[in-house]
Amino acid sequence: MTEAVPTILVLSFARRDEGEAIAAAMAALSREFPDARFAAIGTPVSEPILEGLGINDIIVYGDGRTARQAVREARSRAPQATAVIYGGPGASGHLKLEALALVTGGGRLYRCLPDRPPRPIGRLRLAVSVAAKALTAGARLAAAAFACCVALCWLRVAQMTAGGRDAGRA
Repeated sequence: MTEAVPTILVLSFARRDEGEAIAAAMAALSREFPDARFAAIGTPVSEPILEGLGINDIIVYGDGRTARQAVREARSRAPQATAVIYGGPGASGHLKLEALALVTGGGRLYRCLPDRPPRPIGRLRLAVSVAAKALTAGARLAAAAFACCVALCWLRVAQMTAGGRDAGRA
């Protein structure tokens, strides 16, 4: 019986300047999974960049395909590993990619930072990272909404004091 070829699912925004980081991560993961083939979830914009890196199995999201369909297709590839590749310094941002890594069901999860070897990360740790980033984004949105409300109230008070009782009636 022949053994199935392992699949590594690549998750990256695949911007033009991230090609080097993606190639380095793929090379490092190829050493750990020598016979693996790579699949990726990309957008119509990132598809040519991913193809240029030698990834032929690209699930294109956003070109008439819903997120649910993209996740279903990624799961059907039965990836043995999922690699979240960060193009910039640090592991900040990338909330969508990390959430996608959790729901696609890859066996082992890797965090790939530029100029560092891929590092395995547990599901719980990645889930905590996703939750923290989502809460931070929500808190920033709430703070911005509060600042807008304060500014509008301040403007209304300023109008009322400048124009008297009837300032709001025009």
